[in-house]
Amino acid sequence: MNNDYELLQMFLRQFFNYEDYVIAISKAKQKIVAQQAYRQNWVKISSAICNQSLLPGQPLQLVHYDANQVINENSDQEAYVWLEQMVKNVERTDGVIKRY
Repeated sequence: MNNDYELLQMFLRQFFNYEDYVIAISKAKQKIVAQQAYRQNWVKISSAICNQSLLPGQPLQLVHYDANQVINENSDQEAYVWLEQMVKNVERTDGVIKRY
């Protein structure tokens, strides 16, 4: 397991597992703004997602089990769609949150 995967796993478990999506996004944004450690980790997390640098099987594992989210297809590519939407929502500054 690589460090980016573990950071992403902890992030998704903390904010998304058994939490409403909109609330999870809001809480994640608040932590990233309020704490430097979260800001530093967010750079690594968002980069790993945007560069699609996770190992095969990891994106699907993260979305299904760590974020506890349902996606349309059981594939890494579809998991990246969900993860990329999550990144966009966390980084949005207009207050809009688009669901997957």
